[in-house]
Amino acid sequence: MPLTEFGPVQHLSADAVGQPGQRRFRLRAISQGGTYAFVWMEKEQLAAIGEAIETTLEHAEVALAPAGPPEPEPVFPLEANLDLDVRAGRLSLGLNEETRRIVIVGAEAPTETEGEAVSLEFDFDTARRLRAQINEVVAAGRPPCAFCGAPVDPEGHVCPRSNGHNPEE
Repeated sequence: MPLTEFGPVQHLSADAVGQPGQRRFRLRAISQGGTYAFVWMEKEQLAAIGEAIETTLEHAEVALAPAGPPEPEPVFPLEANLDLDVRAGRLSLGLNEETRRIVIVGAEAPTETEGEAVSLEFDFDTARRLRAQINEVVAAGRPPCAFCGAPVDPEGHVCPRSNGHNPEE
């Protein structure tokens, strides 16, 4: 599997494309050299990355600078011809102790010998902003059912906790 070392990023953000219930989730990155990358994943994977970032920051005992004004969102190319466009079947997150940066590796295939992979490296302030953004993106989906926790579609929801007999709006 070819691993692309994206290196330290100048921008890293999370977003979702599509309508709730039909959304696709991704990390968008721009390298220091101006290379663009998208790493696509499932909602649960994005939420897990956010939790892993939070845990890593806690364990690293990072003293973060106070939050300043949000950075302006860079313009990503509209064409699908990105430098890297990876559909992550496998994700991992760790801390590079030497550089004191967080590293995310997204790989297409479940094994190390297949598919493409990308490694993104970013500082603790970027991690803090990304964690907050991941929370917003994940929460912006369909609201959960108060009884079973499953997502409620705009057309309604048949709750399995009511044996499927009482549609919930």
